[in-house]
Amino acid sequence: MKKRNFAAAACVALLAGCSGSNVLLGLGFAGRHLGLGTGLSIPVGSRNNGSNVQDLGGLRIIEEQVVTYFDAQGKAVPNEVKGGYYRQLLRRQGRSYLVQDFYESGQKRSDAMLLTRESLYDFRAHPQNGVLTTYAINGNILYQQNFRNGKMVSASY
Repeated sequence: MKKRNFAAAACVALLAGCSGSNVLLGLGFAGRHLGLGTGLSIPVGSRNNGSNVQDLGGLRIIEEQVVTYFDAQGKAVPNEVKGGYYRQLLRRQGRSYLVQDFYESGQKRSDAMLLTRESLYDFRAHPQNGVLTTYAINGNILYQQNFRNGKMVSASY
């Protein structure tokens, strides 16, 4: 009997060392009886494979999340609105954020661009350095603007 209990305890301890598992201990009272139970929680699947989650000292950033919504006039709003847009976070790169804008329908509005934290909620934001390509709802290019040190150096419409 002792070998059996030791083997069970060893299995629980081994499984508890696995990433994402938990060992549970419960205590219950029912009438004049006291109950003690144990459990083991082992995750068997997940929607997120962890490749798009960054842990920054307790702050977890899940990539490909909506940063903000914009109304049809480009004003930041708390929720999705008809005829509006949304900005999606693709990933964080150092102190910058790689984002992409989409129409309410999910159609691409811009190519991905690097923005500073301060410009994430600005509809007219553009990369400090690089090209901003903006698309019409039908997928045609509306314009391309090239920026260097925060200033537009060329554009094609």
